[in-house]
Amino acid sequence: TGEAAAESMRGAGHDALFHPVDVTSSADWAAAADAVRSRFGRIDGLVNNAGIPSNGDVLGTTDEEWARTVSINQTGMFLGMRTIAPVIKESGGGSIVNVASTLGFFASRVGFAYQATKGAVRMMTKSAALALAPDGIRVNTVLPGLVDTPFLDGLRRVGGLADSVARTPVGRLADPREISQGVVFLLSDESSYMTGSELVIDGGLTAGSAGSLQPTTTTGDAS
Repeated sequence: TGEAAAESMRGAGHDALFHPVDVTSSADWAAAADAVRSRFGRIDGLVNNAGIPSNGDVLGTTDEEWARTVSINQTGMFLGMRTIAPVIKESGGGSIVNVASTLGFFASRVGFAYQATKGAVRMMTKSAALALAPDGIRVNTVLPGLVDTPFLDGLRRVGGLADSVARTPVGRLADPREISQGVVFLLSDESSYMTGSELVIDGGLTAGSAGSLQPTTTTGDAS
């Protein structure tokens, strides 16, 4: 799938490289950085978007579910920033965008591990923004609401999607392009005075009282 996307980009006249990465592996991150540097000579930006859902509540989350969710959603972003930021610095500065979720703002009874990681991503981003500002690297967060991707398949299976959409003021799911446009903005010089910031793209979901927004099962983001 990744190679097909890269081929589509190349067909549109862009120079694209697909390189698979296990985001929980420092070695994989280093290999990806080397591959990009070898092909393009520099790295100007990073989008940390890998993520998986979780379903258990605080008592129902297994050791395995907790460890896997944290390793991908949180540790993967840490390893990405730690590996790529020095290369961005060598290139003269740039931008890092971490994808969190509106479930990093308000809580749900279930999806305990997922929410823990998305809340962590918000603070990791702010800390990294402070540390990397002297290197000319901006670090910001995108927080999507409900996005029409396979990430919501679990919610579809249990019949909770319509109820969740009904809680969204605009009354529909986001198209993935509506999230990616926000990511592009944060990567670009158009957002040159933004770092440590949070761009919420949620159709108004977090505009109301958090108490009225409790989903009955884990929602998803653009991951």
